[in-house]
Amino acid sequence: MVDIVEDSAYGFIPTLWICVLFTVLYSLTTAAHLGQATYYRMWWLFPTMVLGGFGEIIGWAGRTWSSRNYHSDKAFYMNICCTIIAPSFMTAAMFIMMGRVIRLVGEEYSRLRPRTYSIVFITGDFIALIIQAIGGAAAASADTPEASERGANIMVAGIIVQMAAITIYCIIQADFLWHVLKERPVRHRFASSNVSTPPSELEDASRTVTLEKAAAQVSGRARLTSNIRNMIIGLVIATVFIYIRSIYRTIELLGGWKGAVYINEKLF
Repeated sequence: MVDIVEDSAYGFIPTLWICVLFTVLYSLTTAAHLGQATYYRMWWLFPTMVLGGFGEIIGWAGRTWSSRNYHSDKAFYMNICCTIIAPSFMTAAMFIMMGRVIRLVGEEYSRLRPRTYSIVFITGDFIALIIQAIGGAAAASADTPEASERGANIMVAGIIVQMAAITIYCIIQADFLWHVLKERPVRHRFASSNVSTPPSELEDASRTVTLEKAAAQVSGRARLTSNIRNMIIGLVIATVFIYIRSIYRTIELLGGWKGAVYINEKLF
């Protein structure tokens, strides 16, 4: 049974210790990603995992603020907009990492080249992000409940676009792994000399070239080292959670600000 607080934008008062816990957890993981990005010069982590992490921190800080002052519209929109938009940056990181896995395991098993793979899915993710941002801005600046609902519906459209991109990503990812495990290349391996890789995408260009030359001598399954396997497992787990989150957010926002899903803190 949900206790409804009529004058709260959430329909309830957010639990303080949960808000503080997630604010701290996101702060720690974001600090870790910031350290990795700096130490290993993985610059693509800054606009993806680091930026997404800061978005989650701000969102949960807003929810913490709401737990102490649930009448504040600023705290409410700070929470709802940031926690909806931030995962888009993390999804972009997933797309980039899968492209790098394809490059190391074998481009001949993928129907898309790594760079094309990243560009296509990051573009889709960016479009979804823009739509969600427009919806968030519309909801935050709304003067009436109806206008706020319209903003929420726009955010739903962005989430659905993101879900479509993730669905296609999952299909291509599964297709790639199936061809690797079955040793069934979909085309000839690209020669290293013909592949132009932007320096910004590599931690160490010379080491990557060496790995590609060595990889050409072994099968795709043999290239699945323990580290790459762990990375793929991590990507699969992250994809599942992002997908669950997208389904939840779609149902939540379509139900409206006073819907049964939205006012249930346990589901959140």
